[in-house]
Amino acid sequence: MGKLLHFEFHKLIRQKSFYICLAVAVAMLFISTYTTYLMQKDAVDVSQMGIDGMSVMIGAVSGGTLSMVIGVFVPLFVCEDYVSGTIRNIVTRGYTRLGIFSAKLIAVLFASAIMTIVCMAAGYLVGVLFCAPGEQPFDAYTVKILLCQLAVMLAEASLFYAISTVLQKTGGAIAICLVLPMVLTIVLALADTALAEKEIQLSGYWLERINGTLAVFDVKSEDMKKALLTALSYFVVTTVGSFVAIAKKEY
Repeated sequence: MGKLLHFEFHKLIRQKSFYICLAVAVAMLFISTYTTYLMQKDAVDVSQMGIDGMSVMIGAVSGGTLSMVIGVFVPLFVCEDYVSGTIRNIVTRGYTRLGIFSAKLIAVLFASAIMTIVCMAAGYLVGVLFCAPGEQPFDAYTVKILLCQLAVMLAEASLFYAISTVLQKTGGAIAICLVLPMVLTIVLALADTALAEKEIQLSGYWLERINGTLAVFDVKSEDMKKALLTALSYFVVTTVGSFVAIAKKEY
C-alpha cells in the first residue's frame, strides 16, 4: 500500500492538470468577484456588495465552479492509468485491486481537499483586495462551516471518482461528471415541484444544494449535521458501489 500511495502522489505532483485546474478555479473566483464589483460599483457602496474577505471565502466553493473543475481533474487523473495500460502492469506486480483502488481514492481526496482549501484562502484574499476583511469574525463556528463545506466537496469528489473508475474513459467520464450535476439539479427541482403538496424536498439531499445552504454564516447546527451525514452517505455508497462494479473487471 505504501508503494502504491508513493506512486499515486508522485504522479499527482507531476500532473500538470492538477495545477492548471487549480489555477482555473482561483481565476474564476477572481473573475466572479470582479464582475460583481463592476456591476454594482456605481449603485451601492463597496462595503454593501457582499464581496469582503469573509463573505467571498464562505461562498468560494458553493457556486458550482469548483465542482466543475474537480469534475474535470478527477477523470484526467484517474483514467490516465486505464487509458495508457499502466493499470495492467500494476496488477501484474501483485498489488490487490483494493489497494490500487484505495491508493487512487486517497490521492483524489487529497488533491480535492487542497483545491478546496486553496479556493477558500484565495476567496478571502480576493475579498480583501476588492473590499475589506469583513466584519464577521473567523471563529470556531466559521471553521465548522468551512469543514462541512470541505466534507461535501470530498463527497462530490468521491462521486466523480466512482464515475471515472467505472467508465475508465477520460472523455466519457469528464462529460458525465460535468453534465450529471446539472441534470440532477433539474430533475430534483421538478421532483420537488411534483411532491410540493407532501412537503418533500429531494433536492435538499443533493450535494451542490447542500453546499449552497452552507454558504452563509448563520447556518443552523441541524443543517451542518445533515450536510455531514449526507456527505458520508454519498462517500460510502459511491466508494463501495464503484469498487464492487470493477472488482472482477479484467484489464
